Amino acid sequence: MPRRLPSLNQLRAFEAAARYQSIKDGADELCVTPAAVGHQIRALESFLEMTLFHRGVRQITLTEQGKRLADEIGHALDRIEAAVAPALNDSMSGTLKISVAPFFGNRWLLPRLQKFSGLHPLIDVQPVLSFDYVDLAKAGFDAAVRYGDGNWDGTVSELVFRDTLRPVCAPQLLEGRDLPLAPGDILGLPLASARNWPDDWSAWAEAVGTKLGDEVKVHEYESRSFMFDSALSGQAVILADARMTGADEKAGRLVCLKELSVERSQGIHVVAAFSAFSRKVRAFSDWMKAEAASCG
Repeated sequence: MPRRLPSLNQLRAFEAAARYQSIKDGADELCVTPAAVGHQIRALESFLEMTLFHRGVRQITLTEQGKRLADEIGHALDRIEAAVAPALNDSMSGTLKISVAPFFGNRWLLPRLQKFSGLHPLIDVQPVLSFDYVDLAKAGFDAAVRYGDGNWDGTVSELVFRDTLRPVCAPQLLEGRDLPLAPGDILGLPLASARNWPDDWSAWAEAVGTKLGDEVKVHEYESRSFMFDSALSGQAVILADARMTGADEKAGRLVCLKELSVERSQGIHVVAAFSAFSRKVRAFSDWMKAEAASCG
């Protein structure tokens, strides 16, 4: 017996407009005109013989029947998307477009990408450096490398590593003192942190069995990039993960003052837009984890 269904274009147009509560935004997602989305929705309403939206001068709102249908159609399209994704992305060749934060990309990922290409020569990794948390599917990305707790709506993620923080600075700041330094001596030096992590020094002080006294001032920088620049230029001691400072330590531009470290709850994750990684994203994520473990 044939299925009695409206067209998929009608359902997609309705679901997108319902999700955004906007014909225009739904049309932008589907890369069609608002008139085309409006036409598909009217055709769906005619097929169902019901009104799905209350139409105002500049906005639309779902009717009660529309709300129920939008929820069901949304869940159904999620299941279809998840079912189709592995078939679309099961190849181990072609382009792998990755969104990466500039600081991590420049300092850690880009210098190592040739290793991944050596292991997977048929995969063309195309990193795009951006501060934005883009909509991966809409913007055409296969995955992203993000810093955080791993919870981003509409995505699946895997932890690569959590930041393990230890104090480092340029050797000229030490004035010839022998290493490792005692915690009190470290806290007596100029200290810096990034604005997003104001409590790092307090956590480290507690980990080494002391406290950050009121007299200790920590200069906060707007970003991790500025914070690292302050350490490299000899202005301050910072707390940083060895995976991010290893090249500078090897070159003698930074030194570790004490190996005792404290771990953040946040870290680097590989993130994809579907409910499971494609084979290419899986290969990239596994390589990143192995590379991070080998240099951590």
